[in-house]
Amino acid sequence: MTGESRGDGAEAGGRFVLHRFNGDEVYRLGEAVVRVLRSDEGGAGGEGAGRGVTVWFEALADPEGARRCADTAEAGMVPSAEVGVGMAEAEADIDRLVGRTFLMPGVPEGEDSALSLLYYFEHEPLRANRITVVSRDGDRLRLRWTGECDDVNFYDGSKPPTRIEVEGDFLYRDSRDPAATRSREGAEGSG
Repeated sequence: MTGESRGDGAEAGGRFVLHRFNGDEVYRLGEAVVRVLRSDEGGAGGEGAGRGVTVWFEALADPEGARRCADTAEAGMVPSAEVGVGMAEAEADIDRLVGRTFLMPGVPEGEDSALSLLYYFEHEPLRANRITVVSRDGDRLRLRWTGECDDVNFYDGSKPPTRIEVEGDFLYRDSRDPAATRSREGAEGSG
């Protein structure tokens, strides 16, 4: 999710908070998706060729009514985050996700990551991710997600890490579901 809308995420209530050294930046949760991709579609894979999946947790803040810190307010940035968790295909079923907690440590300080990122001014590795799937309502999953990264405005290590907190409804999309494919193709064709 590189900060632009894919047009297929849940937009129900929720929040996206950046706990920074100089205060909290508070946003409503905008689009939020749990996307299942098979290894032949860009998933991280798993045991056995073609049978692994990556479950992507993707969240985009809503800029409307955002409360930003003084040092970033004028820039008007909108954070987004994504974490990919590789697992066996059977484990990615919507019912099997409910009640589970996923820990994604990310990469050591100073290294980059493609599986856990926060986007603000630049992309930053997102570490110490803890994603809990709290409940399900139809094709929506209620999630609580925490993690941390370098401060979003000071990348030199001079400030404490920024802690992120995301909570809200995420739309579940499995790439094998024809409705999800139509939705994805429609979003790509409209841009």
